[in-house]
Amino acid sequence: MKKVELLAPAGNFEALVSAVNEGCDAVYLGGKNFGARAYAVNFDNKSLKAAVEFCHLRDVKVYVTVNTLILNEEFKELVDYLDFLYAIGVDAVIVQDIGVLKLLKEYYPDLKVHASTQMTVHNLEGVQELAEQGISRVILSRELTLKEIKHIAYNYSPLEIEVFVHGALCVSYSGQCFMSSLIGGRSGNRGKCAQPCRLKYSLVNKEGKVLKKDLHLLSMVDLCTLEYLPQLVEAGVSSFKIEGRMKNAEYVASVVRAYRNAIDSFYKGDHFDYNKAIEEMSRIFNRGFSTGYLFEDKPSKMSYITPKNTGVAVAKVIETKPKDAKLQLIRDIAKGDGISDIKGENGQKVDVIIKNGKTVDRAYAGDIIEIPLKFFVQKGDILNKTYDVLLNNELKNLAPKKLPIEVYAVLKKSQPLYLKVKEGMHQVETCSEERAQPALKTSIDRKFLIDKLSQINDTPFYVDKIHVEVEDGLYMSVKNIKETRRKAIETLEKLKIESCKRETKRTPFELPEFKSKNTKDVTLTFYTDKINHLKIACDLGIKYVYFNYKFDISLFKKALEWAQNFDTTVIPAFPSILREEINDVKMQLDLLKYLNVKKVLISNLGLYHIAKDYDFELFIDYPMNIFNSLSVEYFKPYAVTLSYELTLEQMKDIIKRSDVKFEAVVYGRLPLMTMEYCPIRNTIGCDKKRCEEGYYFLKDRKGRLMPLKNDGFCRIQILNSDVLFMVQYLNQLKEAGLSFLRINDTIEEDEEIKEVLKLHIKALEGENIQIPHGKYTKGHFYRGVL
Repeated sequence: MKKVELLAPAGNFEALVSAVNEGCDAVYLGGKNFGARAYAVNFDNKSLKAAVEFCHLRDVKVYVTVNTLILNEEFKELVDYLDFLYAIGVDAVIVQDIGVLKLLKEYYPDLKVHASTQMTVHNLEGVQELAEQGISRVILSRELTLKEIKHIAYNYSPLEIEVFVHGALCVSYSGQCFMSSLIGGRSGNRGKCAQPCRLKYSLVNKEGKVLKKDLHLLSMVDLCTLEYLPQLVEAGVSSFKIEGRMKNAEYVASVVRAYRNAIDSFYKGDHFDYNKAIEEMSRIFNRGFSTGYLFEDKPSKMSYITPKNTGVAVAKVIETKPKDAKLQLIRDIAKGDGISDIKGENGQKVDVIIKNGKTVDRAYAGDIIEIPLKFFVQKGDILNKTYDVLLNNELKNLAPKKLPIEVYAVLKKSQPLYLKVKEGMHQVETCSEERAQPALKTSIDRKFLIDKLSQINDTPFYVDKIHVEVEDGLYMSVKNIKETRRKAIETLEKLKIESCKRETKRTPFELPEFKSKNTKDVTLTFYTDKINHLKIACDLGIKYVYFNYKFDISLFKKALEWAQNFDTTVIPAFPSILREEINDVKMQLDLLKYLNVKKVLISNLGLYHIAKDYDFELFIDYPMNIFNSLSVEYFKPYAVTLSYELTLEQMKDIIKRSDVKFEAVVYGRLPLMTMEYCPIRNTIGCDKKRCEEGYYFLKDRKGRLMPLKNDGFCRIQILNSDVLFMVQYLNQLKEAGLSFLRINDTIEEDEEIKEVLKLHIKALEGENIQIPHGKYTKGHFYRGVL
């Protein structure tokens, strides 16, 4: 059985060193651009090269994140960066953008590619699609259960499966979160997420009644699977990934230490104290732990009170005084620790500890102490320790990781000192510049030579075995012995580093050329999951209606029967997330084929993998995050709905380089998130019917109301409070070369959607229109995203 890999985050060099010293097998890190954690310190090219060399010297692999969506205009810079990563010998790159995958497999076929969790791969068919393209590893969506992970790993073993085992959890499916983008212009798909999910929200209903007020309703507790590592190993997982590129070195060290020891204990069959390890990690950072989605489809444990580090309970207030408080300790406390109230809203550093009337540097569980407090407390309150100075200091002073070497040395009369050093598959030989001479006074014996050759503390190695042959009565200067040893070790280091590097590349990449095309004809399209709204669209002459029929084939038949009396083509649409539902997709497509359906709207990689073997005309939908021309080239579809994070100018550049038909969403409440977690179910109980109708809303601190809508499969979409409304700009959209302009139907009432459709029809026919009153946005058509 191949041992599972422990993969650690490195947001800076200090964190990288901590991860390596605590025993990770690989690290993942990002450069200054193209990484999904742009607000981490990250690595410039010089420090990235140094990081790769540091890791490779210690037999640790390095995976570099290139996991953001890439614009056409950025490909030149990206290719230069990939050339650099290729040359310095990174072990793999992690990608989100399907166009970047296409580029890598064409121009860098021997560079391993890992599919980021940002690619939203959540079913076996999605994994199979990527395997066909040469991906070596898939990082699965964090929402999958242990059963689903096992199903994927066991049914496609040639490809490595990586899962997150610890750290912060995104409440939305990664790659399907646009909340930071649409609200603040900072895109999670571009590495600039502002984490609005960690803010306070209220749950309100359609009548405006506040059901839950000012809670962190979207803030998840952290993932911790330490106790369940054996089950994950047995499920066929290849790599255990720790989240945390925004965390400090001490956090990384504490988590890597816990998981390294747990993994090693499992393979040795030794007992491991999970509680002790979790306690130590909690003392470094803790906002609550859960097993995420491993054992429950809908997570129940959330950090509604605070998204910050709450630490661990340290003391109970037993008496309050004007200037301090008397506490009974639950855990040890030391001068320099950080403490806070139970909610984490008020806190301070511990500067003074008074025990039995004397000032002390440390006190212990059970002790009664007094501490001057800078915030208000009451008798009976629990205080938390949010910073453990002693543990942090311990984690700042880790023993360096070293590799064992085997040394062979021969010293003979009139001959130079011969050294051979072996480390793993690497071996170097060298000789001293001096030759051994008969000793006039003190001669070199075997013990002396072993001692001098073993003094390599400032290197990545330690002498594990040493074989020394020394003739009696010989002399050589200590300086020359040390110089010979130094030369051998430096040569070994250089050999290890150079063996991982590749040839220098200057990739001659060019984007697809501009096409000569005339696409002034523009057609309105309409997306809905309501049969009565489909009927309205047919009555008004909408040519294409995407109908999310939720796998109800009898409902789809009714849609076809209605549409056959009109000049309307009904195109089946599917949810962007298909987990257990993917098992029914082939049957659904067979039935659709039998009904003479010609076109299908594709919303995820697994669906694409199945549908591409049929002769449907494929429409690629916006959840696929089509952001550049290479992504279009990957699919070669009939039509593409471009990402709504693109500006109109960026769309134009893509449109001009392809013969494919392009679509943009021009009206609707755009999805901000797609979640398995349900704030309605967790707080007031399941209400599926009204949930599907958009009866509930999240209200933010600015009073904006964001509808919550069930997709029919008990997955929640948070919709934007402001409606995308581009009807007054239709001429500009037509001139951009778009073939289709889509109206997205979400929670609109019958009359409302009828008026919206009529308004767009009139505008497209050139009539003057009056914009109705409402909160509207132009989305990213003119502002773009960071």
